[in-house]
Amino acid sequence: MNERLKKIIIIIVFVLVVIGLAYAIYYLFFKPIAPEAPEVVEPVIEPGQLPEVSLGNINQFITNVNEGLPSISRIPEEAQVAEVANGGYTKVNSLTQTKLISPQLNKSGSFNYYDEEDGRFYRFNPVDASISRLSDQRFFAVDNITWSDDSAKAVLEYPDGSNIIYDFNENKQYTLPKEFQDFDFATNGNSLAAEVIGTREETNWIVTANVDGSNIQFVERVGDQSDNVDINLSPNNQVVALFRKNISADNQEILFIGRNQENFKSLITNGRGFEGEWTPNGSRLLYSVYSADNGFRPTLWIAEASGDRIGLNNTNLGLNTWIDKCTMTSDSTKAYCSVPDELPNGSGLYRGLAAGTFDSFYQIDLTTGQVSLLAQPVGNQIGYSVQRLFLSADESVLYFQDSYTGYLQSVNLK
Repeated sequence: MNERLKKIIIIIVFVLVVIGLAYAIYYLFFKPIAPEAPEVVEPVIEPGQLPEVSLGNINQFITNVNEGLPSISRIPEEAQVAEVANGGYTKVNSLTQTKLISPQLNKSGSFNYYDEEDGRFYRFNPVDASISRLSDQRFFAVDNITWSDDSAKAVLEYPDGSNIIYDFNENKQYTLPKEFQDFDFATNGNSLAAEVIGTREETNWIVTANVDGSNIQFVERVGDQSDNVDINLSPNNQVVALFRKNISADNQEILFIGRNQENFKSLITNGRGFEGEWTPNGSRLLYSVYSADNGFRPTLWIAEASGDRIGLNNTNLGLNTWIDKCTMTSDSTKAYCSVPDELPNGSGLYRGLAAGTFDSFYQIDLTTGQVSLLAQPVGNQIGYSVQRLFLSADESVLYFQDSYTGYLQSVNLK
């Protein structure tokens, strides 16, 4: 055998050995192992019986968080649903099937509201369900709306901080500085109050101004306390804002900030998280606070709030709800409030805990403090949670915007 043939044979053997070793390494360390086929068990199905379904990897329903709350199906069969509120189950009338943005009841008995889809403002008449435009002007991407008491004007706030006032009677528009926020109109609608919040604390003020942005008056320096200031003009326009001052773990002192630096008395609350509204005659404040004594749930109180009588007759009304779920009669004698049927502990600290609760309606005699159940609403929903509450001028109808749908609903009082 010549040398050349030997070399060829050696090379061939070497290549075969390398291939064999490579395959052995692959087989031992890298080849994937096929899973064993699962044992198939045929279900035993009796005649007339459906096979059981495994829920191993199938989407399952989450437990109903509203279980235990009142619903139409849980109303006793023998219960009567009244057309007019009488303290029991009462019929709810659905007025709209579209979501209303910032609805406001005007003196004519109609509702002004914003349509975010086409950027216009409309008027809805609940008597005949007719809808008409307030203005042909379009306002796209409005972030927040503050109405005047007569619904003739509104402050429109935009995401970029821009602010305008639009007069729907005159079809006029006025621009306000971007630093303005937290607006409230005077009763006559010709002026307003606001906070001016700039880039430096020393430039933060409470101000008043005409609706066209003129005659800006600096009332009180805010500094770093903007979160504790509530711009809340009193009906007589003497008080411009209310300031919350924490004085203990369970109490706040409410300071009344006057238009002309008046030295008003203060109100001491039996709780914190103060939110208040003036009675229409300006003599008292209806407000809500929470405390450890009631599981940090919001509770309604009323106190005198005028002149030397500020803070007197501070009375717990015994209803666990927020002030923004109430409305008052024009003569300041009664209040109507939507009250959650159940509120979890801590809902005053974190309102989101109240999500999924349903409301009933109560009437409060503001003269005597007497509270009475007015209506348990019954309609085409499981329950209702009130976002805004309105009372007709003749006190015959209680209107409300449902927070779940944004639709306008009503309950007859007469």
